[in-house]
Amino acid sequence: MRKSLKMALFWVLGSICILVGSMISGHLEKGLGVDDLSYFLALTIAFVLILLGGLLWISVAIAVRMKE
Repeated sequence: MRKSLKMALFWVLGSICILVGSMISGHLEKGLGVDDLSYFLALTIAFVLILLGGLLWISVAIAVRMKE
């Protein structure tokens, strides 16, 4: 039971990371008042969040595969 709860938690956290990362990258605009540093910092944060979410999903997939 405890392992199933941990897998579900990782699955949900991965979904949230990917959601937040895609929301950040979807609203990026290089417009008035946005300098290069803040633009690339937001892009990097979004990229890292998407990678982290994917890593969490992969760990859940491996745990499910090992459980069988």
